[in-house]
Amino acid sequence: MARYKEEQSKHIREARKNQILKAALRVFAEYGIEGTKMSMIAKAADLSHGLMYHYFESKEELLTTSLLWAMEGAETLIEEVRSSSAKPLEKIAHFTRSAITAGSHDVFRMIQSCMKYPDLDEETRKLISQTSEKYVMLLVPILIEGQSRDEIVKEEPEMLANLYLTILSGLIADDVGWLHQNLDWNIRMLLRVIQK
Repeated sequence: MARYKEEQSKHIREARKNQILKAALRVFAEYGIEGTKMSMIAKAADLSHGLMYHYFESKEELLTTSLLWAMEGAETLIEEVRSSSAKPLEKIAHFTRSAITAGSHDVFRMIQSCMKYPDLDEETRKLISQTSEKYVMLLVPILIEGQSRDEIVKEEPEMLANLYLTILSGLIADDVGWLHQNLDWNIRMLLRVIQK
C-alpha cells in the first residue's frame, strides 16, 4: 500500500510540474523574461504562489527547465519531420504547421524573448543556440533534396534555412493569432520564399 501511495504521489508531482512548465512557456512567451513574475506563472498554472517554490527555487531555474522541457518537444518534431517519406515541400509545410499550431509557437516566442534578454545566462543561451542549429540542420537536407527535384530555389541551403526560420520566428513572435486564420493559405505563401 505504501508503494502505491508513493507512486501516486510521484505521478501527481510530475503532473503538477508539467502544469507549471506549460504555464511558464505561455507566460514567458507573452510577457518576456523581465516582465514575468513567479506569481504570474502560478496564476496561469492555477496554483498558489508558495507552492511554486516547492518545484522551482527561482524564475531563472524555471526558465531553464521550461526551455529544456520544450526542447524535448522540438526533438520529437524534428524526428517526425526527418523520418517522414513526404516530399520536401510537404515536410517543410508540416514543420511550419507544427511550429504555428502545436504549442510550438510559445517556444519560438519564448526563445525570441530570451535572445533579447541582456542578462541571460550562458547555459541557456547555449541551449537556445543548439536548438536553433538543430532546426537548420533539419531543413538543410530537405532543401537540398527539394533543389535536386527542382522544387526549391537553387540558393545556398543553409542560408535558405536560416532565412525561412527567421521569417517563421518573426511571424510567430509578432502575433500567432492571425496565422491561424486561413492557415493553409498562410503556409503556402510562406513556402513561396523557398519554392521555385
